[in-house]
Amino acid sequence: RDAEMSVSGQEGIDRLLQAEQEATEIVAKARKEKAARIKAARDEAQAEIAKFRQQMEQEFQQAQFGVLSGGDKSIRLATETEAQLNEIKTRSATNRMPVLQQILSWIETVDVTPPKKA
Repeated sequence: RDAEMSVSGQEGIDRLLQAEQEATEIVAKARKEKAARIKAARDEAQAEIAKFRQQMEQEFQQAQFGVLSGGDKSIRLATETEAQLNEIKTRSATNRMPVLQQILSWIETVDVTPPKKA
């Protein structure tokens, strides 16, 4: 009977150890996921900050040129043009991969069978 209790007790200990190991793995996984979410949020925030900083810098330069030149339209036009070019560059960099993927999908799905004579 004591041997039977000892085996049963050992099984209980083994179950507890296994449950502890599973709990440790779950906690580790949750920590990794939390760290990944924090990193993604930080990266997104840094991108937003950079975008905001660029916008504020452009507005500052426009205001500075306006004050220094007494509202010279050619300088203001040049500044606005440069801002628009920067925006186009940013958008093209952002959309480059999706456009390339779309073009590749069109190339891959071209029907190369010759047309039948009517």
